[in-house]
Parts: sequence; structure tokens; C-alpha cells
Amino acid sequence: MSERRYRVAIVGGAGMWGKLYLRAAAEHEQIDPILVDSSPRRDEFARSLGISEVFESLDDLLAQEIPDVVCNILPVGVAHRLVEQCARAGVRAISCEKPIAVELETADRMVDVCREHGAALGCATAHWEVPFLHETAAWIAAGNIGDITTVAIPGGLPVEVSGAGCVQLTIMRGVTGLDVEWVEGFTLPPVQGYRAPEADDLTMDCPAYGRMGLAGGIICEVPQPATDHHVRCRVSVTGTAGQVFLQGPQNVYLAGTGAAASPVWPEFAQEEGRRWSMAPMLQRLLDAVDSGALEVPCSGDDYRKALEIAIAFKLSAANGNQRVSLPLTDRSHKILPHPYRRLGGDVAGYDSIGYEGPPVAEQRTPRTQGQ
Repeated sequence: MSERRYRVAIVGGAGMWGKLYLRAAAEHEQIDPILVDSSPRRDEFARSLGISEVFESLDDLLAQEIPDVVCNILPVGVAHRLVEQCARAGVRAISCEKPIAVELETADRMVDVCREHGAALGCATAHWEVPFLHETAAWIAAGNIGDITTVAIPGGLPVEVSGAGCVQLTIMRGVTGLDVEWVEGFTLPPVQGYRAPEADDLTMDCPAYGRMGLAGGIICEVPQPATDHHVRCRVSVTGTAGQVFLQGPQNVYLAGTGAAASPVWPEFAQEEGRRWSMAPMLQRLLDAVDSGALEVPCSGDDYRKALEIAIAFKLSAANGNQRVSLPLTDRSHKILPHPYRRLGGDVAGYDSIGYEGPPVAEQRTPRTQGQ
């Protein structure tokens, strides 16, 4: 990484998820953080982290300067407009949160606009929600479990096939390097409180299961989720000579098959456990600024494909569980996520998704900017 300084704006930094990005930016020694938020909480958050540059809107910020990086940590119902606005304004690296969009055609446009204007687009945190995903993917690709024979999402897609299920779908694609070619899906009734009021049976977010056909003829099984919605293992990958279980706080790596299988510890997995934070998500955007790369790990394209897969589960379930081939020709399909994800906690209510109330600024010793 270069020794340059980076101008990084966190839009929605006084929100429940945005405050984590804001803290990571404030703690980074090479970042000059900018807080953009319309909430009256913004001043308290800025004071708590020693952030002196605060804007009420993205329009106000872009009228004054074009930062290196903008993280749009906003509800899915509005984030797409700001992502496109940043790309057209010349922001070099941009991120948003999950799910990437409501409509598939909106996700298409976000990815296309960013690529057209030379902006790297990252989305959400799936690649860091299990330990060592990138190292594990390289280890599997190097043949350490032989040829991949089957893949599974053992806990199914509980609660939300799109809103939270996009994480497991993205992890699966990330660790195997395989795209999904078809889906045979089933759905369950929506979990209480998670159905968007205006959603019909086809567009509501809900639990899902079934199977996916991956490139190379590999099948990914997605069992019916348990009623307690607890998912320990996010993704398992089975090969001719071993198996991997991606899960927190520690992955499981097995060499051999059947009764002869035994645990192994790849060198990277022996490292001290990494503290989960937003720092790696920010770092991939800084690296893109330095390198000029248009694609970043855990990208907008990754989450666009996760949304498409989720929609395919819904379409298959609605048509007698028939196989749905990807990519989808009709890009107008959509899934309406939980109101909190689409509208934000200040509108839908933080208690609607299990929080006790609005986010509170941490009281901590601020870092002096420019050090």
C-alpha cells in the first residue's frame, strides 16, 4: 500500500451499520474521514471520533470535492442512486451494503455505470464473514482437497433468500470460483415481521432451499433450513481428497475421505484469529484507488449475481420447482426485502429487525487527523 492519504466519505455513517465503517475510517492512519449523514446524530458521532468534516448530504460534499472513496451505507431503496451519482462524479472506489438492489435491472445498472466511469464497486461483507475465505479459495484451487465433487449451504437460506441469503450465496461463489448455471428452488412462508407490506408471494423475501447447478456439472445442495434459523456452517466444499467447512469462528479442513478423513491445518489457518472489523472492506477500496483496478473482492457484480440467484429460487418455487436457467432474460424481476433494509431504521424502526433503538455514538479517544 502507498503512503498517500485518502479522502474517504462514509454516507450514512451515523447509522447502525455505517458507524462501523465510520470507526474503521477514523482509525485508519492514512484516511481523512468525512461523515455524510442527514440524521441529527451526525454531530455526536463526529465528535466521538474526532471527525471535523461533516456534510448533511452527498450533494453538498460533491459540490465541494470528489473524494477518493465513498461508502454508501444507506438503505437499499436509495443507495443505488448515490452509487451511480458517485461514479458519474468521478469517485474512484465506491461501496454499498446488502442486498445490492431491489430490482435486478437496478443492480445491472449500478454495475454497468461504475464500469463505464472507471469506478471500482464493492458490496457488503460476505468475503469476511467467514475466516480466511480468499486463502481457503486459493488452497482449494491448488488441489488440496482434490477435484470438487459437491458443494452445500448446509443451513439452507433461512429468514431471507435475498436480504441475508445473499451472504451465503456470495461466500459459495467466492470460495469455489464457480458460477451458478441453474436453480431448482422451494420456499417457506415468510418469517413473522420480515414480509414487506406491499410484497406479493413472488416478490416477498422469505426462506428458501433446493439445489443449484454450478459450472462444471457440480451440484450445490441447499437443505431446508431449521426452524431455529441458526446457521453455523455457511458453506461446505467436498472434493475427491478432502473437505472444507467454512464457519465461524474457525473453519474446518479435512484431508482424506470417509473414516480416513482427518483434520489438517493449512499454514494460513494457523495465524492468530483476526478481529472482525470493517477495515478489510475499506482496504480493498483503497487498494483499488492505488492500482486502478475496476474489480474488487466482494464486488457489486458478486452481489448482483447473488440477487439473481435469489430471484431464481423464487421463480422456480412459483413454477412447481422447475429448473430456472441463469442468467435470467427478464431483468425486471425483484425481491422486496425487510422494510428496515429497504427504508432504513429511522423510517421502518430499529426494533423492526431486533435492535433496541437507534445507534449511539461510542465514547472513545479520537485520533488526531493528519498524523
